[in-house]
Amino acid sequence: MLQKSRKITFILAIISAIIGVMLTVQFRSSLHPVHKESRSIAELRTTLQKELEKHKNLLADISKYNQLYYQYETSLSEDESISVMKEELARNRRMAGMVEVEGEGVVLEVVDAEIPDDHILDENMTAPVLSDYTIDDEDLRWLVNILFANGAQAISINNHRLISTTAIRNVGDNIQIDTRTIQAPYELKVLGDPDVLLSALKLEGVEENFQLANKKVLAEKRDKLVISANTETRTIQYMKPLKEKGDS
Repeated sequence: MLQKSRKITFILAIISAIIGVMLTVQFRSSLHPVHKESRSIAELRTTLQKELEKHKNLLADISKYNQLYYQYETSLSEDESISVMKEELARNRRMAGMVEVEGEGVVLEVVDAEIPDDHILDENMTAPVLSDYTIDDEDLRWLVNILFANGAQAISINNHRLISTTAIRNVGDNIQIDTRTIQAPYELKVLGDPDVLLSALKLEGVEENFQLANKKVLAEKRDKLVISANTETRTIQYMKPLKEKGDS
């Protein structure tokens, strides 16, 4: 009988030890949880595609400047060197927004969304209750950055050409681009590959973002789109004219 009691005690001790080990492992696991990647495969694939596109653009820039350097190095005469410099100057003037540009692109209009007939009405009002969120400078900057990041060559908002120093900011209840106040509806003319630009807008959720402000974005492809030059007065702060030899 005593031997049987010892056997039962021994079995209970083993079971207790096993349960103790299991509890210890579970407790340590809760203290140091394993962090898993929360992003989906689709999001990772989209991010990778964007980085590959940036890499491709950088390689294209390197090739372009290497070719330009080679042209300078192999110019046979002063007249040929001047011709290469003039071509580069013309290209930089286009990039700086100093001249009118033309090509294929898209026209985006940010307009009021249509209100459905069954929209809930406030009991003391005859008009639908809308969100108090409105389009601000951050929304336009966000939209412009998406377009430039996806190959836009030139952009204008309400016929005001954007350049590298353009400021988009709220001034009171209005949005101001540089020194010019713009009013809704907002029209963006964008020079670039229409299919790439429209796909980027869809991937970034532009339509859903503007729906929060009861707005919708109308997009139209254009085979021929003209964007005028920037007319803002440029203030030169740091450049000075080079003095000719002999000038004091």
